[in-house]
Amino acid sequence: MVKVFLVFGVIALILLTLTSCSKKLLASKTNQNKNNTVSNQSTNFSYDTSDVFKGSVLKNIVFNSKAVNYKGDELQLALDIYKPPHSEGKKFPTVVLVHGGSFIGGDKNNLSSTCSKLANNGYVAVSINYRLGWGFISRAASNCNDSVHLKQAMYRAAQDTHAALRFIAKHANEYNINKNWIFLGGQSAGAITALAAAYLKDKDINAFFSDDYAQKLGPIDKDENDTAALYTLKGVISMWGAFLNPELITNETALPTIFFQGQLDKAVPFDSRAFVPCDNATFVYGTLPLYNRLKALNETAIAHVDPKGGHGVFAENFRVENILCFLNDVQQGIKKQVYLTGIQYSCGKNN
Repeated sequence: MVKVFLVFGVIALILLTLTSCSKKLLASKTNQNKNNTVSNQSTNFSYDTSDVFKGSVLKNIVFNSKAVNYKGDELQLALDIYKPPHSEGKKFPTVVLVHGGSFIGGDKNNLSSTCSKLANNGYVAVSINYRLGWGFISRAASNCNDSVHLKQAMYRAAQDTHAALRFIAKHANEYNINKNWIFLGGQSAGAITALAAAYLKDKDINAFFSDDYAQKLGPIDKDENDTAALYTLKGVISMWGAFLNPELITNETALPTIFFQGQLDKAVPFDSRAFVPCDNATFVYGTLPLYNRLKALNETAIAHVDPKGGHGVFAENFRVENILCFLNDVQQGIKKQVYLTGIQYSCGKNN
């Protein structure tokens, strides 16, 4: 009985922490001027991180009208598109972001500030919604059986992310998107989703999920809005995320990736552990093993680590500035591996 209550308690801690962020690190004021424009002399880039959105936004664009949730109900999934100023007749590299919330909460509006700042700096930014819920009722009612439903929620979220990517690729001309330069990222559950969408293939499903997943939920990269529209992922942005197995990342599939995570994260492992404290539960791998895997493959890997931080670290402007530097480096073909602790900018650095 004591063991059962202990398991419930650990699950409760995981869920509680996933739905909240620890106190964020504040970027040093010496790295910002009064106009909130950051200049990194080593790369000759200047970034606008002001709170004033200078572009335009298209809200609540439905990309899947027949998504079936965990209850069997049909619902619509929508996305928001943030365009840079003076975007008419132009195409821009694009960042698709997935919100967090334990796969039970959160909304695309949670990323509106980050999307606005990316758009101010010359990127189309897309924030998406995905199917939420996995049978979770309350922390007191959670048990190890929920681990199966949680994995199903992860799978559905990855399906929906693929559906959103297909949709924006199909409508690239309409939304000023350069579909040959698309980056994918997210926070917490959204980062887990982004990494799964980038690296988890149908041939690998049965190694991590029960055999009937594809039958019940369909292939991971196919859903109701199936289209032949092609796109190219150029990189991944993982903000306190994790993935099922670093070995699934190969020379053929590796993508430039930037990570942000606290080393003391109790919600999503910085290293590796079972996602839920159940016998034979699936392990997930956080920033450290994923960074090491990409570095071993000689792919761009940038890790921003708070050694004393938990879940949800670093101030937004610090993250945006380093993400923009990462995006610019990838587009210029600059390859590097950088592991930094605390408030250090990765622009111009290389290990």
